[in-house]
Amino acid sequence: MSLARDCAILGFGLMLAAASTEARELEFSVENRISGESNLLRTSSNRKADGSYSISPEVILRENHSKLNYRFSYRPTYETFFTISGIDRFDHRARGVLSWRPTGVDTFGVNGNFSDRRRLRLEDESAPSDPPPIVENDRTRLQRFDAQLSYNRAISEVFSVQASATIDDLNYNRGTSVDSRAYSGSLSLQYTMNPTTAVGLSASIRERLSRPNGRFRYKTDTEIWDVAFSFRRALTPNLSFSAQAGPSFIRTKQKAPSFPPDFLNPPDLQDENSRSTSYFATVAIDRSWQRSDFRASYVRSESSGGNNAGSSINDNISLDFHYRIDRQSTFRILAKWLRSEEISSVPDGEKLETTQYSGFASLNRRITRRW
Repeated sequence: MSLARDCAILGFGLMLAAASTEARELEFSVENRISGESNLLRTSSNRKADGSYSISPEVILRENHSKLNYRFSYRPTYETFFTISGIDRFDHRARGVLSWRPTGVDTFGVNGNFSDRRRLRLEDESAPSDPPPIVENDRTRLQRFDAQLSYNRAISEVFSVQASATIDDLNYNRGTSVDSRAYSGSLSLQYTMNPTTAVGLSASIRERLSRPNGRFRYKTDTEIWDVAFSFRRALTPNLSFSAQAGPSFIRTKQKAPSFPPDFLNPPDLQDENSRSTSYFATVAIDRSWQRSDFRASYVRSESSGGNNAGSSINDNISLDFHYRIDRQSTFRILAKWLRSEEISSVPDGEKLETTQYSGFASLNRRITRRW
């Protein structure tokens, strides 16, 4: 408790510091956050609730031109919990976005994210995932990297096409959790019916390969094909609705481990294959006012698994409110419900399903001025 209080005093002190110079391309800010979670340790039973305080300074380098735009950021976060001990640590996140528009109708994009964090905080706003169950005093950390290349072409004033390729790599530093790497490709079409309405169609394929830590464990190859229809409509100048949904076809191959000839009494393990059908969806309502914004959303997506699974399905409902106090300060409240279900585990293993309610209130203060 005393550490949380000291960090809070330090954080709010930094927020009140005055900027000595004006930076047109370099921005520095500090966020203070109070959070609460109903199932902090991500378990299917014996859930433990707790709250935390975190402080997150962030530095952003960005520039906008007519043809080339970029934004790079680095954000370390220190989080301390009020009840559970042994898991107070630093987390680190870096992001980069670059877009190039060589002509009036062609746009190329590159973006990437890198994080080094406790597996308690595997779930990331930019790359939703399924944090594995943890235990108190857990010191396991993970590194995650994802990158995307994209190309967008405006064929006409109302019709555009986009193609993208993505890689997502997840590595644990210890324990029995499953590392994974996913490759994705997508193609989407969008048609603007009128100034307030647009529809679209997309298709994608994603292959996630598991890399179990430890010997004699199953390796999993999960292949997912998605077809999605999208709809976006501006109901009023300040209110919009968007949705994207469609079927998903999932094929899972599990390769049994091989044992050396001198291994005594090896178990009789067989390869396992399975097929299933699900759906993925994103639905959102956005409302803006003069100094505030609100977003209500539901997202169903596939992500890396974290227990004995190479892949999981997440359902996420969130309510997100931003209020701009002034040009330098923003207040935010977020409430969220998350359910994670493993698509596949080792044969005869338990497919875990966890649920969690969480929320936070934060205050972000820019110490340097806007452009």
